Amino acid sequence: MKLATLQAELPNFKIRFLTDADQAELLALEQSNPEYHRQFSPNDLTLAEIHDDLTAHPDEIEAAQKQVFGFYLANHLVAVLDILNQYPERDFLFIGLLMVGNDYQRRSVGSVIATGLMKAALKSDIHCLQLTRVSADTAAEAFWKKLGFDDGDQLFLPLAENGRLAVTTMTRVLV
Repeated sequence: MKLATLQAELPNFKIRFLTDADQAELLALEQSNPEYHRQFSPNDLTLAEIHDDLTAHPDEIEAAQKQVFGFYLANHLVAVLDILNQYPERDFLFIGLLMVGNDYQRRSVGSVIATGLMKAALKSDIHCLQLTRVSADTAAEAFWKKLGFDDGDQLFLPLAENGRLAVTTMTRVLV
């Protein structure tokens, strides 16, 4: 996804790629949503995990297919979007994370970003968006269903503490 294409669909935000230089800012944003991290680990979120969030990708894709966008209002990071281009198929875009800072939740920020992403995806010849959400997270389920995503398969992710986390695949075909 070209930054310029996404920026054109979301002109009220300043959007830029996030890098390791943005770790502290991203850590603060993710810490404003502590319940999300607790689903994966009982431990506090660390800068090392933020680094992994910025760089980790499936082995079968190139590092350049992963992009992490920061969304700014008044020079303040209000949301992050982590995507994988052309994954799991060529005309797909996989949403690894869309997180809105706690102070900006329930103000349509997430919906506006997701809608802008869908418009930018279509302009980039992407015809399907896919993601996985924590199955027990009913708020995430309602959010994505409101945007036209449909539930798919349930999978189980291994957790560091020898547990498993149920996740549900969701898909939205773009027309």
